[in-house]
Amino acid sequence: MQKLKNNVLSAIDNLREDIENVPEIIASQAKEHIHANDVILTYGRSSNVLIGFFQEAAKEMFFEVVVCESAPSYSGQLTAKTLADKCGISTTLIPDAAVFALMSRVDKVIIGTHAIMANGGLVTHTGAYMLALAAQAHSVPVYVIGPMYKMTPLYPFDFLTFNELLSPKEIFTLGEHDKAENIEVVVPAYDYVPPELVSLYITPQGGQTPKYIYRVFTEFYSQDDIYDLDDNSEEGSSAVGEAPQADEQ
Repeated sequence: MQKLKNNVLSAIDNLREDIENVPEIIASQAKEHIHANDVILTYGRSSNVLIGFFQEAAKEMFFEVVVCESAPSYSGQLTAKTLADKCGISTTLIPDAAVFALMSRVDKVIIGTHAIMANGGLVTHTGAYMLALAAQAHSVPVYVIGPMYKMTPLYPFDFLTFNELLSPKEIFTLGEHDKAENIEVVVPAYDYVPPELVSLYITPQGGQTPKYIYRVFTEFYSQDDIYDLDDNSEEGSSAVGEAPQADEQ
């Protein structure tokens, strides 16, 4: 029992160390992916990892960042302020509806993620799927900052299971909602972006394509960790074996 306890504590210490070192490790790759005079589009409230990534690149080159305001939370406003004031980066804040119109002027999209799914897709801010579709239409690459601790062994068989519905007051005030009793208000917290819309994950281990993510998972999870949402181990094992085919679709 003591040996098991020591192993668990050691694993926790290693995980804590990895989490603490991730921002610096990922930031060190910034110059490989950001080039002078790039116009970069990002979305929503950026994590410290993504802010550090931009900040590191800004030390040696000039580039511009276009930030979507990310309604209804408008968290993009805080990101824009941080990039402009703290990092000294030329920053433009735009409404979400302007994404498609401005995408032709963008060199690349760089966003963060809430979770990386086992099939290479990701769960992130609501509106990111629209952003990725616009990028695909204009042949703009989409890069995702992906710390390994955000990987999950789950597959998105039913994305509603992974989502969260926020309060209607995110859109309506209480007074306005009383006047619109016949309107159903749906405010999802997250979007699922399929792997075919992602060009590259920027991880502590370097750049990884969505199809290679499946191999990375085998280094972090055992077969027993991967299961489906119905806790059906037999179906879950089958899904794991078929994962590469799911990527190709």
